[in-house]
Amino acid sequence: MNKHSVLVIGGGVAGLQAAIDLASMGVTVYLIEKEPRLGGYTSLLHQVFPTLESAEELTKQLLQSSLNNPDIRVLSYAEIESVAGSMGNFRVSTSKGARHVNEAKCTNCGECEKVCPVDVPKKFEMRLATRKAIYLPKPFAVPDKYLIDKEACLYFKDKSCHACQDACPEGAVLYDQEPLREELPVSAIILATGFCQYDTEQVGQYKYGVYPNVITGMEYERLCSLTGPSGGKIVRIDNKERPKSVAFILCAGSRDEKHLRYCCNIGCLNALKHTYYLRQQYGEEVDTYICYTDMRAVTKQGEQLYQKVRASGVEFIHGQPSEVRQTPNGLLTLDVYDLATSKLLSITADLVVLETGLRPQVNLKEKLQLTLDEDCFFMEKHPQLAPNETTRDGIFLAGAVQQPMHVYEALMSASAAAMKVSSFVRSSSVSQ
Repeated sequence: MNKHSVLVIGGGVAGLQAAIDLASMGVTVYLIEKEPRLGGYTSLLHQVFPTLESAEELTKQLLQSSLNNPDIRVLSYAEIESVAGSMGNFRVSTSKGARHVNEAKCTNCGECEKVCPVDVPKKFEMRLATRKAIYLPKPFAVPDKYLIDKEACLYFKDKSCHACQDACPEGAVLYDQEPLREELPVSAIILATGFCQYDTEQVGQYKYGVYPNVITGMEYERLCSLTGPSGGKIVRIDNKERPKSVAFILCAGSRDEKHLRYCCNIGCLNALKHTYYLRQQYGEEVDTYICYTDMRAVTKQGEQLYQKVRASGVEFIHGQPSEVRQTPNGLLTLDVYDLATSKLLSITADLVVLETGLRPQVNLKEKLQLTLDEDCFFMEKHPQLAPNETTRDGIFLAGAVQQPMHVYEALMSASAAAMKVSSFVRSSSVSQ
């Protein structure tokens, strides 16, 4: 067994950073990601705070550093089946999903995609963009090859279609391909599985999922992105026209005993960033409102952005709307009591953006035998002295799986976890 091997679970920016740092310290890394692409949520953003640099370019740098490193082996579209052993001697069983496409033969010609009759809505694209059942994951597919979505493919439903197999000039489509199982011997594990958005439909008064022009902050990022469904134009979802007014609602599902009682950490700064996008694109032509519980523009860059946005004419309303209603012409109306002025205000908006709460991805807690705290995050060994360590020796935490984090915080957490693991691996090697 290689005594200097570590498993990093999660191929978002935290997992990528942890893998890169470990490899630079002479540790062999297995990086496993359940999706067929790397980069996680960050790669889908338009820009990242506080630098407002391209999120895609930032992710690309991490991706290139990891894929070009011979000490990092990437297992994408793969999952953990079981974890046995203990600190210094874990045995991790993995299953790499069947892509139903021979990676060696696939040339990415796209002939299979052209003939596929199935359209699947793209995640976060607000019903404005679709993909086929056989598709090339974007961005940052690893490997950069096609695969079949079994849940959508007609062949796997009733064998009524094999158009992609007939169209492939290389004979690369393999409906009978099986998952590939492998056991990895590792000394330690870093858990960097990140977060998921709170189910905003649970916050019923905002009518997310009911009215098309009520969207999440993540979906808004896709509108702003050049690779998004509107080519970077901020538009109404129902008619793709320029909005005349946009309302941003903070704490949608967070800081609420009925939903998530903790602060999402990123909502305030995201709203400031999102209104900044809007001002950059349309100037003062679009009326802009931010409805907030408390404005937490932490860090010096956050305060600078807050002052810049406030000076641009964005109206800040200290209060939470009671309900979102839709008029016959698709406009949205909401009433909110402004605590700053003691007035009940009525807002009419073409687009309502919900800055939603975040939850950690904890579906591996049983397999890793880890405990959760009262807010359902993985319990840390000590929140001050050992925040990157779990209650199980040899398993470490990195990124937003610990608590809600901005991108730069997740990167710092990942580097801290890598340093802890490197120290652990060196000390365990000496003791053996």
